[in-house]
Amino acid sequence: MREVSSKIVVCSKNVGQVYPSVSFIIPTYNVGDILTGCLDSIRKQDYPQEKIEIIVVDGGSKDETIQIAKSYYATVISEKTGRPEAATAIGYKNAKGELIVNLPTDNIIPDRNWLKQMAEPFARYSETVAAQTLRYTYDRTLGLLDRYFALFGVNDPLAYYLGKRDRISWIESDFVPFGKAKDIGNFFMVEVDPSEIPTLGANGYIVKREIIQKFIDNVFDFFHIDSNVDMIRKGYNKYAIVKNGIIHRSGEKLSKYYYKRIRYSVVYFKDKMRRRYHLYDSSRDKIKLLGFILFSLTFLRTTYDAIRGYKKVRDMAWFLNPIMCFGIVLCYAIINILFLLKFI
Repeated sequence: MREVSSKIVVCSKNVGQVYPSVSFIIPTYNVGDILTGCLDSIRKQDYPQEKIEIIVVDGGSKDETIQIAKSYYATVISEKTGRPEAATAIGYKNAKGELIVNLPTDNIIPDRNWLKQMAEPFARYSETVAAQTLRYTYDRTLGLLDRYFALFGVNDPLAYYLGKRDRISWIESDFVPFGKAKDIGNFFMVEVDPSEIPTLGANGYIVKREIIQKFIDNVFDFFHIDSNVDMIRKGYNKYAIVKNGIIHRSGEKLSKYYYKRIRYSVVYFKDKMRRRYHLYDSSRDKIKLLGFILFSLTFLRTTYDAIRGYKKVRDMAWFLNPIMCFGIVLCYAIINILFLLKFI
């Protein structure tokens, strides 16, 4: 791959530095209990703060969310869509930075050099469209469920077993689980195959503003994964996978997690005709789906994967895997039955 000069330049500390401007987009609704951690991690970046724009797109918070946002010099935009994805699109449309970061409030940037690392691929290769972390950061201080998500690299085990994940687990060594990848050192440059698109687009995902804004018209048609489908299908398929991580913390209990999966699935079925990305493709994924159901109901493969992971990282969170997979099968079975009966 050819290295080229670009107006986006990030240099070492020993020479002159020219940094791209960056807009962080943060949808909010009554998240005062976790917003400080997210914003604080942005303001602690070893990066010129005058080059950082924080846009908080708020859906009508009644708690201290807006006051906290303003205390970190964030621009607050009020919206009434009631949809986090539409709120994200509103933030994207209003961003002024050369690069845009999708950073939901349940994310914390793990170290002060993170933004420099994420900007590097854009400096070295002008064809870079977007970048994402290779892993989720594993932090032993997180709750059991959050450690499980970080260790497996997914928020939904179905994505892991269908081969649609965009980050790798802590079982694996450095590699990219999708696309044609070239190891550059601090990151991989990946040519994403339009027929093999993973769940890209959230939790520290960074994209060129001038490109993503071309693909936002009606904010109600915006979905973070689908926007990547739109770009990739139009030939904007050069992605950087940076060898770092992002802390993703839900702070949820297992029961709440399953409830949210059901709620998200209901929204998905309602929006299905407008979606361009589907985690399950009936023309290609039938065998993998049947395998996942079999693995989950028998507990054999899911327990085996937990044991493999435990040998790599000694954490009992791995052993949530059989429970998580079994529960997900039940959740999605319920949703599909309700859809077939036209209750959704």
